[in-house]
Amino acid sequence: MSLLIPGLGQMYRGESKRGAIILFAAIIIANLNIIILPLISIANPILPVPFDDPRGLWAYWIPRIVHDVASVWCITFWIWAVVDTFRLPARSVLLSIERNS
Repeated sequence: MSLLIPGLGQMYRGESKRGAIILFAAIIIANLNIIILPLISIANPILPVPFDDPRGLWAYWIPRIVHDVASVWCITFWIWAVVDTFRLPARSVLLSIERNS
């Protein structure tokens, strides 16, 4: 379920608070990326602007770098949410074994 929407797998496994936090964080990260996309489309010259041009730095390079960083965080966060979902049953099994011992 976390493959579709981050946090749903945790909610399905009974960790509803954890799943809600992950879902909320995924929504914030995605919206930050969506906010940056119009800035990139506004400043879309055909060729990259040199770094020494102040307008080029703020209008061309900064939005692109922030968008790339946000995209990497989105993908990393999504992969972490999926891995975390698969680790949840293992943790709950270990806890029940330790309690019964």
